[in-house]
Amino acid sequence: MLCHRAADTSPPRPLAGVTLIELVVALGLVSVVMAIALPQFSDWFANQRARAAARSVADLFLLARAESIRTGNRHIVYFGNPGATDPSGNPVQKNGAWTPVLVIDDGPPATSNCRIDANEAIAGILPEDGLSWGVSFAGAPLASDSGAAAFDPSGPPVWDGSTFADPTGTKASWVLFRPDGVPVAFTGAVGSCGAIGRLGSGGGALYITNGERDLGVVLNALGNVRLHLWVRSAETWSG
Repeated sequence: MLCHRAADTSPPRPLAGVTLIELVVALGLVSVVMAIALPQFSDWFANQRARAAARSVADLFLLARAESIRTGNRHIVYFGNPGATDPSGNPVQKNGAWTPVLVIDDGPPATSNCRIDANEAIAGILPEDGLSWGVSFAGAPLASDSGAAAFDPSGPPVWDGSTFADPTGTKASWVLFRPDGVPVAFTGAVGSCGAIGRLGSGGGALYITNGERDLGVVLNALGNVRLHLWVRSAETWSG
């Protein structure tokens, strides 16, 4: 037997919706949250860019070391503010543009001249907006920084963030990796490498800041590299 269901004669339910007032309130809350979150996200991204730049600097030191061992050629890392040059006055640049850190393959020890010649550049990093050499808050160098040049918190343009020095103790904007991968200093006589430093002479550090965070990249005397962050709350370097 078929059963017939009684027709639903109840009045229709009203459709759920959002009133204009509710929409305005929701948009206001979203605006407040965005106003609070955006600066924090902006700072986070800026700090991540600073860390990435510091890691790139560390990677270039490691590249120079690895390529020296692989090829048996001297490799040199040059660094500095705009206008930095090699000992012969050639600008530190790649493809015609200033390069904050540049690695060159300078050839076998018998023929290397410690100059930035054509086609010698193998890697470099581009300038990054908001970043500069030096420190904004750090009041002391890293404990592992063995560079003979002064740590100068005055920052650019007075200081280029480097503590590397040549064998005489004079500030230098370069370090040479021997074919065995060991970093050493050199005086950089015009047109030649000049005096080459002994084992242990190539240690130093490069300091980078974005105005909110200070980072240090340390190259030790054996060619190992470590990255550190200045912890403002503790007024010390991490790790």
